[in-house]
Amino acid sequence: MSIRTIDVAYDYLKTQNHSVPFKQLWEVVRSELGFDESQSRKKISQFYTDLTLDSRFTALENNEWDLKKKHKFDETFIDTSALIDDDSDDEEEIVEEEDDLFIIDDDSKEEMM
Repeated sequence: MSIRTIDVAYDYLKTQNHSVPFKQLWEVVRSELGFDESQSRKKISQFYTDLTLDSRFTALENNEWDLKKKHKFDETFIDTSALIDDDSDDEEEIVEEEDDLFIIDDDSKEEMM
């Protein structure tokens, strides 16, 4: 069984007393697994994706990474509720007539009635 890049990163971060910049973390992983430049270029984006999706890790300021269990909830929680636009007044309806495509917002719909 081969060692996964994400597991190498986890083992490395367990030994650190501080967060690590992504570039440094990747260099450790790359070195440990013996990737050459070509392999490194092919695998770096998947590694970043894996870090982002793996719940053991947390992204901090300035693209630094650490293990989530080393940080308080308030340090790693991002409130996304402000990103949700629940305003239904801005909804648009797409109406197709023959070969033309029209986008009608709620204001235009009221004018047509």
